[in-house]
Amino acid sequence: MGARGSGWLLAAALLGGLGCNARALDPGVNPMDPTMTGTGGSNPPPDPVVTPDLVSQLRMVAGPDQLLIVGVNGGAVTSVSTHGPIHQFVNDPERLVEAAAVVGMKVCSVELQTLALGLPGDGAMLAVPDALDMCLKEDLGDMPARIAELRTPSMVVVVASNAAITVRSTNGGINYFYGTDIVDLLHAAREVYVPVCFVMTGALALPTPEGQSAGASIDEALAACGRS
Repeated sequence: MGARGSGWLLAAALLGGLGCNARALDPGVNPMDPTMTGTGGSNPPPDPVVTPDLVSQLRMVAGPDQLLIVGVNGGAVTSVSTHGPIHQFVNDPERLVEAAAVVGMKVCSVELQTLALGLPGDGAMLAVPDALDMCLKEDLGDMPARIAELRTPSMVVVVASNAAITVRSTNGGINYFYGTDIVDLLHAAREVYVPVCFVMTGALALPTPEGQSAGASIDEALAACGRS
Protein backbone atom coordinates (compact mmCIF):
# COMPACT_ATOMS: atom_id res chain seq x y z
CA MET A 1 0.00 0.00 0.00
CA GLY A 2 1.03 3.65 -0.49
CA ALA A 3 1.08 6.50 2.03
CA ARG A 4 -2.68 6.42 2.23
CA GLY A 5 -2.63 2.66 2.73
CA SER A 6 -1.41 0.76 5.76
CA GLY A 7 0.36 3.72 7.39
CA TRP A 8 -2.70 5.92 7.38
CA LEU A 9 -5.01 3.06 8.33
CA LEU A 10 -2.88 2.67 11.43
CA ALA A 11 -3.01 6.41 12.01
CA ALA A 12 -6.79 6.41 11.75
CA ALA A 13 -6.94 3.62 14.31
CA LEU A 14 -4.92 5.79 16.68
CA LEU A 15 -7.52 8.54 16.62
CA GLY A 16 -9.34 6.92 19.49
CA GLY A 17 -6.16 7.09 21.53
CA LEU A 18 -5.55 10.81 21.17
CA GLY A 19 -6.23 11.27 24.85
CA CYS A 20 -3.00 9.41 25.60
CA ASN A 21 -0.74 10.91 22.98
CA ALA A 22 -1.73 14.15 21.29
CA ARG A 23 -0.50 17.41 22.78
CA ALA A 24 1.26 15.57 25.60
CA LEU A 25 3.74 18.43 25.89
CA ASP A 26 1.17 21.24 25.92
CA PRO A 27 1.22 22.85 29.39
CA GLY A 28 -2.51 23.48 29.12
CA VAL A 29 -3.41 19.80 29.23
CA ASN A 30 -4.93 18.48 32.42
CA PRO A 31 -4.23 14.70 32.37
CA MET A 32 -6.97 14.12 34.93
CA ASP A 33 -9.65 15.63 32.71
CA PRO A 34 -10.44 13.30 29.75
CA THR A 35 -12.25 15.86 27.64
CA MET A 36 -9.96 17.61 25.18
CA THR A 37 -6.37 17.91 24.06
CA GLY A 38 -4.43 21.05 23.41
CA THR A 39 -5.73 23.20 26.21
CA GLY A 40 -8.16 20.91 27.95
CA GLY A 41 -9.37 20.76 31.52
CA SER A 42 -9.67 23.70 33.87
CA ASN A 43 -6.24 25.11 33.08
CA PRO A 44 -6.18 28.36 31.08
CA PRO A 45 -5.21 28.05 27.40
CA PRO A 46 -1.60 28.89 26.53
CA ASP A 47 -0.81 32.20 24.93
CA PRO A 48 -1.74 31.80 21.25
CA VAL A 49 1.04 34.20 20.23
CA VAL A 50 4.08 32.39 18.83
CA THR A 51 7.07 32.79 21.14
CA PRO A 52 9.95 34.67 19.50
CA ASP A 53 12.40 31.99 20.69
CA LEU A 54 10.69 29.26 18.67
CA VAL A 55 10.49 31.48 15.61
CA SER A 56 14.18 32.29 15.98
CA GLN A 57 15.08 28.63 16.34
CA LEU A 58 13.24 27.72 13.15
CA ARG A 59 14.67 30.70 11.32
CA MET A 60 18.19 29.50 12.15
CA VAL A 61 17.56 26.21 10.31
CA ALA A 62 15.27 27.59 7.58
CA GLY A 63 16.02 27.35 3.89
CA PRO A 64 14.33 26.58 0.56
CA ASP A 65 15.15 22.89 0.92
CA GLN A 66 14.14 22.57 4.57
CA LEU A 67 10.95 20.86 5.72
CA LEU A 68 9.30 20.82 9.15
CA ILE A 69 7.79 17.41 9.89
CA VAL A 70 5.32 17.34 12.78
CA GLY A 71 4.03 14.38 14.76
CA VAL A 72 1.83 14.38 17.84
CA ASN A 73 4.80 14.88 20.18
CA GLY A 74 6.87 17.49 18.37
CA GLY A 75 8.69 18.02 15.12
CA ALA A 76 11.91 17.82 13.17
CA VAL A 77 13.43 19.97 10.46
CA THR A 78 15.48 18.28 7.77
CA SER A 79 16.58 18.74 4.18
CA VAL A 80 14.33 17.25 1.52
CA SER A 81 17.24 16.59 -0.86
CA THR A 82 20.00 15.44 1.51
CA HIS A 83 17.75 13.97 4.25
CA GLY A 84 19.87 15.65 6.91
CA PRO A 85 21.02 17.02 9.24
CA ILE A 86 17.99 16.63 11.49
CA HIS A 87 17.02 19.38 13.94
CA GLN A 88 14.54 18.15 16.56
CA PHE A 89 11.95 20.23 18.42
CA VAL A 90 10.10 18.85 21.43
CA ASN A 91 7.24 21.34 21.21
CA ASP A 92 3.49 21.32 20.78
CA PRO A 93 2.89 20.76 17.03
CA GLU A 94 0.39 23.64 16.85
CA ARG A 95 3.02 26.08 18.12
CA LEU A 96 5.58 24.64 15.73
CA VAL A 97 3.29 25.12 12.75
CA GLU A 98 2.46 28.68 13.85
CA ALA A 99 6.18 29.44 14.04
CA ALA A 100 6.76 27.82 10.64
CA ALA A 101 4.10 30.12 9.17
CA VAL A 102 6.01 33.15 10.46
CA VAL A 103 9.27 31.86 9.00
CA GLY A 104 7.68 30.62 5.78
CA MET A 105 8.93 27.07 6.25
CA LYS A 106 7.15 24.22 4.49
CA VAL A 107 5.32 21.79 6.78
CA CYS A 108 4.40 18.11 6.46
CA SER A 109 2.32 16.34 9.08
CA VAL A 110 2.66 12.64 9.89
CA GLU A 111 0.06 12.92 12.64
CA LEU A 112 -1.46 10.88 14.13
CA GLN A 113 1.87 9.14 14.56
CA THR A 114 4.58 9.91 17.11
CA LEU A 115 8.08 10.87 16.01
CA ALA A 116 11.20 9.29 17.48
CA LEU A 117 12.95 12.34 18.91
CA GLY A 118 15.54 10.61 21.06
CA LEU A 119 13.35 10.58 24.14
CA PRO A 120 13.09 7.62 26.55
CA GLY A 121 10.73 4.92 25.31
CA ASP A 122 10.32 6.19 21.76
CA GLY A 123 12.16 3.32 20.05
CA ALA A 124 8.93 2.00 18.54
CA MET A 125 7.95 5.41 17.19
CA LEU A 126 8.32 6.71 13.64
CA ALA A 127 11.91 7.60 12.77
CA VAL A 128 12.39 10.99 11.14
CA PRO A 129 13.91 9.56 7.89
CA ASP A 130 10.89 7.25 7.57
CA ALA A 131 8.58 10.20 8.24
CA LEU A 132 10.30 12.20 5.52
CA ASP A 133 9.88 9.30 3.11
CA MET A 134 6.15 9.23 3.92
CA CYS A 135 5.93 12.98 3.34
CA LEU A 136 7.58 12.73 -0.06
CA LYS A 137 5.23 9.93 -1.12
CA GLU A 138 1.98 11.28 0.30
CA ASP A 139 -0.75 12.32 -2.12
CA LEU A 140 -3.44 14.52 -0.56
CA GLY A 141 -5.44 14.64 -3.77
CA ASP A 142 -7.67 17.69 -4.00
CA MET A 143 -7.74 18.32 -0.25
CA PRO A 144 -5.36 21.35 -0.31
CA ALA A 145 -7.54 22.92 -3.02
CA ARG A 146 -10.69 22.24 -1.00
CA ILE A 147 -9.15 23.91 2.04
CA ALA A 148 -8.13 26.88 -0.10
CA GLU A 149 -11.76 27.32 -1.17
CA LEU A 150 -13.02 27.17 2.41
CA ARG A 151 -10.23 29.09 4.11
CA THR A 152 -10.78 32.28 6.07
CA PRO A 153 -8.35 33.95 8.53
CA SER A 154 -10.31 32.45 11.45
CA MET A 155 -10.94 28.96 10.06
CA VAL A 156 -10.22 26.02 12.38
CA VAL A 157 -10.07 22.28 11.59
CA VAL A 158 -11.48 20.01 14.31
CA VAL A 159 -10.30 16.39 14.22
CA ALA A 160 -12.07 13.48 15.93
CA SER A 161 -12.25 9.70 15.49
CA ASN A 162 -15.61 9.81 13.70
CA ALA A 163 -15.18 12.94 11.58
CA ALA A 164 -13.19 16.05 10.90
CA ILE A 165 -14.78 19.42 10.27
CA THR A 166 -13.91 22.93 9.19
CA VAL A 167 -15.40 25.77 11.22
CA ARG A 168 -15.67 29.46 10.28
CA SER A 169 -15.25 28.67 6.60
CA THR A 170 -16.08 30.81 3.56
CA ASN A 171 -19.51 29.21 3.17
CA GLY A 172 -20.40 30.11 6.76
CA GLY A 173 -21.27 26.54 7.69
CA ILE A 174 -19.74 23.39 9.14
CA ASN A 175 -18.08 21.16 6.53
CA TYR A 176 -17.82 17.47 7.44
CA PHE A 177 -15.15 14.98 6.32
CA TYR A 178 -15.16 11.23 6.99
CA GLY A 179 -13.00 8.12 6.54
CA THR A 180 -9.59 8.66 4.96
CA ASP A 181 -10.51 12.31 4.40
CA ILE A 182 -10.04 12.86 8.16
CA VAL A 183 -6.27 12.35 7.99
CA ASP A 184 -6.01 14.05 4.60
CA LEU A 185 -7.76 17.13 6.00
CA LEU A 186 -5.46 17.17 9.05
CA HIS A 187 -2.32 16.91 6.95
CA ALA A 188 -3.49 19.49 4.41
CA ALA A 189 -4.41 21.89 7.20
CA ARG A 190 -0.92 21.65 8.65
CA GLU A 191 0.56 22.19 5.19
CA VAL A 192 -1.23 25.54 4.79
CA TYR A 193 -0.94 26.60 8.46
CA VAL A 194 -4.65 26.27 9.36
CA PRO A 195 -5.12 25.74 13.14
CA VAL A 196 -6.10 22.21 14.22
CA CYS A 197 -8.07 21.21 17.31
CA PHE A 198 -8.23 17.57 18.50
CA VAL A 199 -11.17 16.03 20.35
CA MET A 200 -9.52 14.08 23.14
CA THR A 201 -12.45 11.80 23.90
CA GLY A 202 -12.31 10.62 20.29
CA ALA A 203 -15.85 11.40 19.17
CA LEU A 204 -17.45 14.60 17.94
CA ALA A 205 -21.20 15.08 18.28
CA LEU A 206 -22.67 14.79 14.77
CA PRO A 207 -26.13 15.55 13.39
CA THR A 208 -28.31 12.47 12.83
CA PRO A 209 -32.00 12.00 11.95
CA GLU A 210 -32.60 11.35 15.67
CA GLY A 211 -30.62 14.41 16.80
CA GLN A 212 -27.02 14.89 17.86
CA SER A 213 -24.91 11.76 18.38
CA ALA A 214 -22.88 11.32 21.56
CA GLY A 215 -19.62 13.22 21.68
CA ALA A 216 -18.04 16.60 22.21
CA SER A 217 -19.81 19.61 20.77
CA ILE A 218 -18.09 21.96 18.35
CA ASP A 219 -18.18 24.75 20.93
CA GLU A 220 -16.59 22.47 23.55
CA ALA A 221 -13.83 21.46 21.14
CA LEU A 222 -13.05 25.04 20.15
CA ALA A 223 -13.14 26.29 23.75
CA ALA A 224 -10.79 23.53 24.90
CA CYS A 225 -8.33 24.52 22.17
CA GLY A 226 -8.53 28.20 23.06
CA ARG A 227 -10.34 28.97 19.78
CA SER A 228 -13.79 29.90 21.12
